[in-house]
Amino acid sequence: MAETRKPEPCSDEQLLHLFRRAAKWLVRGHHHHGAEGHAQGHVLAILGESESVSQRELLELLHVRSASLSELLIKLERNGSIVRQRSEKDRRNFLLRLTERGRAELAEHHWRRRQNAAHLFSALSDEERESLGTLLTRLVDAWETRERLREEDGGTPWGRQFKAWIRHKVRQKTEG
Repeated sequence: MAETRKPEPCSDEQLLHLFRRAAKWLVRGHHHHGAEGHAQGHVLAILGESESVSQRELLELLHVRSASLSELLIKLERNGSIVRQRSEKDRRNFLLRLTERGRAELAEHHWRRRQNAAHLFSALSDEERESLGTLLTRLVDAWETRERLREEDGGTPWGRQFKAWIRHKVRQKTEG
């Protein structure tokens, strides 16, 4: 019978290296159908969560350039996945809605994501998945807490210096 030995503890650098390798595979698995398909699926998922979303709201949620979003929306509109209508409240803006075809594409997108996730984590037992989920949750919570505290504290030291310099310049203009 083979003897199982306890693995050597990983250094911080080894963990970082493993995270980078894992991230590469996660991105490959997540984007298996191409970046454009991923972007379209992301838009469909956002639209699927509400009856309608303004083009401006979608732009803020996706953090992309306006031209990139416009190009993507034109493709989705041309293939019948979404409809755009002028907003009654603000005629400069458009409201976006999923069509029946868009809902079907969204369902397929979700199915593909579940299949990819199952494939990516198939090497783990249920217990290992639970442990990994617990560890990743703890890491992400700690990172998010640190980031929030850093933002509340004015950001990075360089960021705090820059903000102080801006305040100084504004004071100079208002006093001068």
